[in-house]
Amino acid sequence: MTDEAGRRLSSIDLHQIALRLFVDHCIDDEPSATGQMLLRLALKASPYSENLADILAAYREITRQRVARELPGLAEWVAATAARRLPLPVVLSCDAYLGKARETACALTDRYFGVQPVIVIGGGALAFERDDAGAVLRLPVGDVYEALPAKVFESWTLLEALGARHGVLKIDDDTRVLPGIAADVDETRAVFAEGDYIGVTVASPFHDRCWHHGKCTAPVPAIYGKPFVAPWIRGALYYLSGSALARLTAHYLCFPGCLDGEYYEDKATGDLLHMLGVPAVGYAIESVLGLDTDAPERGVGLTT
Repeated sequence: MTDEAGRRLSSIDLHQIALRLFVDHCIDDEPSATGQMLLRLALKASPYSENLADILAAYREITRQRVARELPGLAEWVAATAARRLPLPVVLSCDAYLGKARETACALTDRYFGVQPVIVIGGGALAFERDDAGAVLRLPVGDVYEALPAKVFESWTLLEALGARHGVLKIDDDTRVLPGIAADVDETRAVFAEGDYIGVTVASPFHDRCWHHGKCTAPVPAIYGKPFVAPWIRGALYYLSGSALARLTAHYLCFPGCLDGEYYEDKATGDLLHMLGVPAVGYAIESVLGLDTDAPERGVGLTT
């Protein structure tokens, strides 16, 4: 495109070209990854555009249409869970621990009032499978430890576009369901009404900056180098409201570089929400659902 223009293209040029290509080639065709890619390019090329809200709305709409056509089971799951006035339960995992994730999701189904959690993994084309062994959403992102922030944010971006109006409940794949506890749905809904970002907070600046060491497959710095910004919520189990989800994903679509240098999705989430005016509300969701999230540490080459 630069050669055709005979000059260096500016980001405004790229913004306009992406929108023109979308209008000319995608707006009247079947919803596709190409249309999504063009709108995402337009957003990040000009994140302060006057028509920002319209582009975000178009992105959500094309995503909804694509999922309805290609992954109808996922759209049905979102709608059915929303009808229960509950956050979407999402178990974050990977291919290596998919068996464990299936066990966790199965055990959680009864505890979470009959709503089957969806397991999210990466490492392939967008796909959704649901059978007796569980429901698995595969995203076109990395499936290694250092790709977890992108996997989480891409999950939220997709689910927010599908209408997660009651938010999401992020669950680690090694969460244990404690026996002999009957969760109350009204009490659970009341807990989620207490804030937009809820879970067990990490409030100390003296967190482990080498937590990722031995877990990453790519060469990365052994010490995390970003500052403590504000209390964030531990990644094992947390709730994001529909409002928090909308703010977080809109920011991510406009500024995908916000995850550069991040290894800890929970701290990245807390830092960004703090910047967006959404405070962390400390509450152990484990206590109301009867869950145990204190699992053994994992590492590359270690067994669990």
